Amino acid sequence: MAGLGSEEKVPWEIRTLKRADIREVMEIEADAFPKSAFSKEILLKYARRLGEGFAVLVAAGAVQGYILYEPDGHIYSMAVRFSQRRRGYGRALFVHASDNVKGILWLEVRSKNLGAIEFYRKMGMRVVGKVAGYYEGDDALIMLLDQKGPDQFL
Repeated sequence: MAGLGSEEKVPWEIRTLKRADIREVMEIEADAFPKSAFSKEILLKYARRLGEGFAVLVAAGAVQGYILYEPDGHIYSMAVRFSQRRRGYGRALFVHASDNVKGILWLEVRSKNLGAIEFYRKMGMRVVGKVAGYYEGDDALIMLLDQKGPDQFL
């Protein structure tokens, strides 16, 4: 999938992670999740296990975001480089996952991560459950995308 970014009309593409991308993904991960960032070893394990389910969005010659998801629809993680947010990259990654899973998208999100919760709500997800103490010092909200279809993300 490729397209143009919403603000600056920067061309971008979404593709499967390459080993050379791991350093940039680690930078994004550490910035987005400073208290619980995945290590290089964990990211490489996800890459081996998920294959095409570890996708990166590349724009301006650099990885600007990534998503980790299972073929059944479970999203493990998603983040966009802080300086590149609000350009439609998160939306593009979410749509990419939705288009490439066999099931319905679902995920866990920190109950205190109001920005992520709002983003997922805008993408059509709703809270269907809660897991107390899932994260260190926080609960997880379980969110689910009820439907998939061409009009879902308009």
